Amino acid sequence: MVSILVQPAANPRNGIEGAKIVQEKESVWKRLVLIQRLRKRLRLRKIRKENAVILKELDDATVSSGISVPTTLSEALPADLEIRIKDRRAIMVTETTGKFNIIGCNKAWENLCGFAECEVIGKDSSALQGPDTNYDGLRDAVSRLFEGEKKVQVVTTNYKKDGSKFRNFLTMAPLKDEVTGKVTHFVAILSDVGDIYRRRKIRKDNEAILKVALDDITIGSDVSLPTTLAEALPADMEKRNNDPRAIVVTEATGKFNMIGCNKAWENLCGFAECEIIGKDSSVLQGPDTNYDGLRDAVSRLFEGEQKVHVVTTNYTADGTKFTNFLTLGPLKDEVTGKVTHFVAILNDISENLKVRNKSKA
Repeated sequence: MVSILVQPAANPRNGIEGAKIVQEKESVWKRLVLIQRLRKRLRLRKIRKENAVILKELDDATVSSGISVPTTLSEALPADLEIRIKDRRAIMVTETTGKFNIIGCNKAWENLCGFAECEVIGKDSSALQGPDTNYDGLRDAVSRLFEGEKKVQVVTTNYKKDGSKFRNFLTMAPLKDEVTGKVTHFVAILSDVGDIYRRRKIRKDNEAILKVALDDITIGSDVSLPTTLAEALPADMEKRNNDPRAIVVTEATGKFNMIGCNKAWENLCGFAECEIIGKDSSVLQGPDTNYDGLRDAVSRLFEGEQKVHVVTTNYTADGTKFTNFLTLGPLKDEVTGKVTHFVAILNDISENLKVRNKSKA
């Protein structure tokens, strides 16, 4: 008896259902890919937004506009070592593949980072990185270079050879072959902006203190500043002693030694003029003095500001402390217009604050 094997007839429904399953799997896969791309895009957008906020904080510091970027390897690392040494920009050049190993740097980079060029050639930049480094921002910056951007900036925290960290305003750009125009390397210019950040924080803190102390700062707006030495300390002693403003004048150099004051200042601080001439203002300072705010105020005067306010705690001759709404300004030579001295007007707002605090309690 011969057995005949008969194959079952193909069911068209099975083929249709199989195709549907394949289509559904492909559809799910495509959706997953789209979701991953969307997540990546959103993450990149978040990283770039955060970086933009950080960069915006440095807008008025003119860091970005002051950085010129080389476009070729010979510009970034000139063969003439004298030119390379004189360049004040902290420059490092890396490969564009693999781990972006360093191929060279200049003297300014060595001074900033603490490494000698021979110690970093052939190594990647991980030696400058640590726990507080902005890795997302750096990865995004490199991605943007590969996307064709000509200049990318990111703020990160880097570390020197001795382990100390610094706030780095990093500018990156591609370097091109002078003949073919192809990108051969990346250049990185490092700028330590730690001082800018510290000063910005001090100013924000001082503004907050001013706001809490005086709300609309009516006292500050009422303070009229002399503009010359003759106005600040008139030769007419009657006029000087009748001025209700507590005025002291200092030199504009060195330790800012005091050169004179008026009667209102003597009454407030408890010192006679003869006791303070030739001395600096440390006689009025103590544990609660706002040293950061005072240093920043002086810096702002040197930057050209004509009127600066700061709230600090000062001490009288007998050790009594008072809250001082201090107004500072430059005094100029009447002929040359050059700044010769600084004037300080002290205003004891201790009672104002007590009354305000009681009314709020």
